[in-house]
Amino acid sequence: MTLTKDFTRHLADLVAFRSISAVSNLDLVAHVENLVAPLGGRVRRFPDPTGEKANLLISFGPEASGGIVLSGHTDVVPVDGQAWTGDPWTLRDDGTRLTGRGATDMKGYLACCLAILPQVTAMNLQRPLHLAFSYDEEVGCTGVGTMADWVGANLSPRLAVIGEATTMQMVNAHKGGCIGWTHVLGKPGHSSQPALGVNAVMVAAELIHDIHGIYAEMQTGPFFDALDPPHATIQVNQVSGGSHGNILAEHAKFFWEMRLIPGQTDTAVLERMRASIQRLEPAMKAVDPSCGISLDILARIPPLAPSGDAAMEAQLLVLLGEDAPRAVSYGTEAGIFAAAGTPSVVIGPGDIRDAHQPDESIAIAQMAACCDFLLSLSKTLT
Repeated sequence: MTLTKDFTRHLADLVAFRSISAVSNLDLVAHVENLVAPLGGRVRRFPDPTGEKANLLISFGPEASGGIVLSGHTDVVPVDGQAWTGDPWTLRDDGTRLTGRGATDMKGYLACCLAILPQVTAMNLQRPLHLAFSYDEEVGCTGVGTMADWVGANLSPRLAVIGEATTMQMVNAHKGGCIGWTHVLGKPGHSSQPALGVNAVMVAAELIHDIHGIYAEMQTGPFFDALDPPHATIQVNQVSGGSHGNILAEHAKFFWEMRLIPGQTDTAVLERMRASIQRLEPAMKAVDPSCGISLDILARIPPLAPSGDAAMEAQLLVLLGEDAPRAVSYGTEAGIFAAAGTPSVVIGPGDIRDAHQPDESIAIAQMAACCDFLLSLSKTLT
């Protein structure tokens, strides 16, 4: 019951910070720093280039290599346009579920990490425990990299547990991704004389057709059978362009996203996309040298592959009461920690289907199970 009160209190405090990705998270970071100071937490900030956001790393126990990292992101998605039945920034407790923006994704996990600290710091830790709270996960996992790199290079943890919602099942593999925009600059003119201009929308359509061809090839393999679908994918999900029905479009753009299986990188796919650009640009520039096509890559998220440490994964499954790990088709910051040298898994409270929804909520029983797991993990691996 004490932990229930503790994680509920911590979650209420965290939900009250309107830490959508578009705004600063520094107030939340300062709040957490104040919480851990009396417990002896050693803190290190990793600010973004603007100084308006920061990753926060908190360490307990000896200043030694090994130990574990418990990591989650501080940012949440907006609530604009959603039909909430109460204030999204005030936690509601109905006795079985806790409701508020970020309850599942993923302030519930952060609250569990904070709730266990009094018990963890009372242990005689032989290896360190680190909390790694990141920014800008919701806009493509673009914030955590500096912290993950530093952790991998300087701390050499045995394991990082990223607490995205998995209903407390272990995920040891997931797809990676790369997202971005393609921008096309054409030459406007009257649509009755298309040869005198460059129609950016038509060029964009050819590029999209080529991307569809890449997707068709992806469906033939390679495969990672534990994933659904078991192959890479690439999709165009937003398109815009043109100014009027009888004017050759001067501008067009489209948003694309690829999802790659463990063992793949985005390099070959991007080379294929650039080859399409190189095929189309000469004819465009023959009409007007200012015409062209550009790729704007917004984020790159490495896939997560199983760590290869079968003994450690077996320990985790025993602690969770599970028979086997899972693989998922979405990406997380676990791939970034793993790429930086820290073996990683994804285990967290809540159901991912509740994330980003109006009246986002998490089961109290899930948070209690998470706290029990984290305490057992701390005893086992630290």
